[in-house]
Amino acid sequence: MVKRNSVSEKILERGAESLKEWESGNATLDDCLEQLRAENGHEKSAVASLLFEYFRHKGFVDSLIRTHAKRGNVKQEMRVVVACALTQALFQTGIAPQSAVNIAVDSVKRRFGNGPGAFVNAILRAVLSSPEAKRIPQCSFPEALREKWLAQFGKETASRLLSCYASNPQTAFRLRAELPEQELNELRCTPVAADDLPPEFRFYQTADPEGFFRRNWLEKGMVYVQDPATALALSLLEGDVSGRVLDACAAPGGKTIMLSDLAAGRDCRLTATDRSPQRLRQLNINLKRAGVRARTLQASAQENPFEPESFDLILADVPCSNSGVIRRRPDAPWRYQARRLEELVLLQADILDSLSRLVRRGGRLLYSTCSIEPEENALQIENFLALHPDFTLKNSRLFLPSEVHDGAFGALLERKI
Repeated sequence: MVKRNSVSEKILERGAESLKEWESGNATLDDCLEQLRAENGHEKSAVASLLFEYFRHKGFVDSLIRTHAKRGNVKQEMRVVVACALTQALFQTGIAPQSAVNIAVDSVKRRFGNGPGAFVNAILRAVLSSPEAKRIPQCSFPEALREKWLAQFGKETASRLLSCYASNPQTAFRLRAELPEQELNELRCTPVAADDLPPEFRFYQTADPEGFFRRNWLEKGMVYVQDPATALALSLLEGDVSGRVLDACAAPGGKTIMLSDLAAGRDCRLTATDRSPQRLRQLNINLKRAGVRARTLQASAQENPFEPESFDLILADVPCSNSGVIRRRPDAPWRYQARRLEELVLLQADILDSLSRLVRRGGRLLYSTCSIEPEENALQIENFLALHPDFTLKNSRLFLPSEVHDGAFGALLERKI
């Protein structure tokens, strides 16, 4: 029996398992990372790094495998291992290419036998010795979305978006309490500043995420880990949060906590819902940790259990294509499909229609996505207003991804009295 190669082999195998789960369509990269965070293994950060690098170079890695596999066909169990091993060998400096090959071969032999091990050995060595493997692009990006952005934004802006995709952003967090300046300096934390960021919240980024998480500031509710773009939609409220407030797609709770922080000192009765029992559990954990009081319940934003006109303010942070968060979710472009976008647009419209009935006369409906697609944003709002003449658009704003924040869209709607 082939002996297990401890941590290095665990990293490879856990990466391959996560990739297989992602390919099943049942999990996003975020879901895979959330599962990793829940595990106690020391290798979880290395696995996360491996997955990020794979998705940033997915098109290139996959093309190498197709080119050098006989008939271009590899069973999924072998292909995900080969993909992860190639990512390590080509894009990660912490492991030598030869070691990446040996670890992959040993793992496959132990799990599947000598024949599959020999196959993996042959394909990895063929790929790494090929001329194609020497011509490494900065990143690879799905052609369908690239063409859409070229038509949508023009060459210059599309190129800038793709450069954001190839970046490796630092961990960003929002301050909820005063932190010692000395400790922030020790963790190499710097304020996130840009002209287009809303002033209501203070965001920092850290070059020492491991040290940051060891401080337990998150557990104490002193910070919340989130990108500055998450504040875009809420900035449209201009600090006016009071009365009966509903966050209708609330998990994991970042925007619910923002609503609570904006409402500090005011009469605010906050309700947070999510359709997923698992995500609702995480929402409750995050709200408790942040010291936020809110009524939480499992409910679909499309089939809500509330009476008509029962809220002064509703936040609809709807499911979307995630095309604005390509810096932190490099798998999102690879999940883009025109048909899937159409399905999301219909879902968003259904959610808006359902929630609009719960807004009192004179109340507000705040629409939010982390997408930069007009179909999910400006065009979605145009369609809603055409079908709901009792609402008016008070303000809207779009962030495109930049060096310091993700992309997002927000629109503030008001129901006529």
